[in-house]
Amino acid sequence: MSQICAISKTCACRNVTRCRTKEAGRLFLWFPVPHTLKKVTSYLQQFALKYELMHERPGLSLDCRPGESLEIARNLAQLLAPRELKETQVLFMRGAIQPQLHDFSDIASLQRFIKFNQSDWLVEMLATERFTSFFQPIVSINDTSKIFGYESLLRGLDEQGNLVLPGAILELATEAGLLPQLDQVARFSTITQVKRYQVSGHIFINFAPTSLYDPAFCLRSTVEAIDAAGISHERVVFEVVESDNPQDLAHLKTVLQYYRDAGFLVALDDLGSGYSNLNLLHQLRPDFIKLDMELIRDVHQNLYKASITEKLLEITQKLNIQTVAEGIECIEELNWLQERGATFAQGHLIAKPSAVPVTTTPYFAPLPLIVSANCQVVEEQVEHQSESERIVAAVTQRIRQSLELDEILQTTAAEVRQLFEVDRVVIYQFEPDWSGLVAVESLAEGCMSILGFHVMDTCFQPSRAAYYQQGKTKAIEDIETAGLSPCHIDLLRSLEIRANLIVPILQQERLWGLLIAHQCRQPRQWQQSEINLFNQLASQAAIAIQQSELYHQLQQANQELQRLACSDGLTQVGNRRCFDETFNAQWQRLAREQGSLSLILCDVDYFKLYNDTHGHLAGDDALRQVAKAISQTGKHPADLVARYGGEEFAVILPNTDIERAITVARDIQTNVSALQMPHPHSHVSEFITLSLGVATITPHSKLSPATLIAAADQGLYQAKAQGRNCVVQMDCEDADRIIK
Repeated sequence: MSQICAISKTCACRNVTRCRTKEAGRLFLWFPVPHTLKKVTSYLQQFALKYELMHERPGLSLDCRPGESLEIARNLAQLLAPRELKETQVLFMRGAIQPQLHDFSDIASLQRFIKFNQSDWLVEMLATERFTSFFQPIVSINDTSKIFGYESLLRGLDEQGNLVLPGAILELATEAGLLPQLDQVARFSTITQVKRYQVSGHIFINFAPTSLYDPAFCLRSTVEAIDAAGISHERVVFEVVESDNPQDLAHLKTVLQYYRDAGFLVALDDLGSGYSNLNLLHQLRPDFIKLDMELIRDVHQNLYKASITEKLLEITQKLNIQTVAEGIECIEELNWLQERGATFAQGHLIAKPSAVPVTTTPYFAPLPLIVSANCQVVEEQVEHQSESERIVAAVTQRIRQSLELDEILQTTAAEVRQLFEVDRVVIYQFEPDWSGLVAVESLAEGCMSILGFHVMDTCFQPSRAAYYQQGKTKAIEDIETAGLSPCHIDLLRSLEIRANLIVPILQQERLWGLLIAHQCRQPRQWQQSEINLFNQLASQAAIAIQQSELYHQLQQANQELQRLACSDGLTQVGNRRCFDETFNAQWQRLAREQGSLSLILCDVDYFKLYNDTHGHLAGDDALRQVAKAISQTGKHPADLVARYGGEEFAVILPNTDIERAITVARDIQTNVSALQMPHPHSHVSEFITLSLGVATITPHSKLSPATLIAAADQGLYQAKAQGRNCVVQMDCEDADRIIK
């Protein structure tokens, strides 16, 4: 058998083979056209890598040291066009074994070979089955408090048990050819968790049809696991993940027929997105279709989305196919779908995915469509609904006026307190250990402030935090009659809380904090409409917080990119671009302020001889140490050290006169001398030394910045002419003076 990194030939769903290319072996490459072979051989010749050509077709083979095959493959990927990368074929054999006829079934594309060799973490995760399932409820569109079922969503677990979201897992699994294994692990994880939590209702399980070869064989273990868990078949809905673009429609029909014959239901996922189309609706005739979340997003105010979705709902109603609207995030989207006859709803407005399936969901009343005899009641309901939507929109606009987190939180607290007319609104932010503090507060006159109050209490330990992580709220009308523990009542009394309403601030599965309303002086009966509105405002605050965090992450990333763009890669001081920009900016500033500007140019003496003696790697290390020594010279924060070119460095000294500049130059000499870096072939010292040119000028509009650079450069030239290892100061009027 071949030793390629391959998946078991018996069933691609069952086994995961770890990659063996870290061992020594032989790499075989076949290319789509002779031109590709020519590019690859040029690369191999450039790095003196020996290879043997094949005569039957464009191809070659070469011996590889441990780990070298992947390095070669990655480098080739930089040379080849995307199509060449996909059509170049690879086979890796461990040791000196020659491939046999049966080994050629293990040939993979160069692209897949590279991706599989980069997937160690995913292979390990699959081999050890470090996965779990989260569940998101699917509810009746007209009574969102009634749970019809749950969609199972796969989550990975890293070695520390932290969640790994599915995006990176699915992308790598698809590119590395590990989708069959992942698909099976997802099915088994769902079954295990459904049994563990005794989940009721229907269970929606995603599957990729391209990951199954023979459904009767590949799915047999799945059916056996479902039966062993005591899950009736009619409760299970298998969702075709249609974004995978199933090109073999006959195969897809065979898979779905297997499910139907076994008594399962079938859903077509993400209709209206990717490769989904109405022809598939006709061909597959599913029990459910799921309207893609991108189609649902803002459907109430997007004419194109609204027209498409209305037509889809009209078609499915005529065909008696039930519909699930995915990704609902606001009440306006829900109401629009209620009016147009969708069957079920799913989305963050109702509940977010959670490890422990939620058992209750909020009720969002549908807008009445038929005018009843009591027209005044209908008008009041519509008016109340419109007013709630107007409030959410207005408050959201004010919350999102800033990208600064403190402003967002303070605005949220102030707006909510004014809207609900409560004594105190706080935003409580969690720490990693589930302790936390009151980060923001809006307070009515005469009430006690608890801003900055730090809580470490059992009610916020992970087991209780899970309650809020499921999107649940808590409304206490009177702490004295709510059946709370004595220690909890004592805590609330000490904070002057008589009634409270708590809703989570969630970012996907992350519990960021809590939005809390306090009634300090008397009990309060919280209305369901208030709770719904409070939830909506907390969701909008969560979005604003996430946008703020992303904005600041982007700012930090941009600052880091700016630093890298202005940093010399070898020495980590400023590069030539940074020097030019800083020098010109300081010149213009000091021309306005009439301040002095000094410049020091430094050159490592006889550096070519140092490189010839010790080699370029040692030379690079010497430059790094010299740059560090120059940077450690005491200077003003506005000063800049930059690599000017090769072994030359420049030091810009704003608001520095010539005496101070000379002192800095001498300090640089002292710091470099203290390094005691041996330079046996130097003609001036047994250690590395510097020659330095110094010049100072007061910039003005009639002078060019090049004047100062030319003077410092002339000083450096004179220092070399005077025997090196010295400092020479040049006047910009061409007078010079040697500093002993």
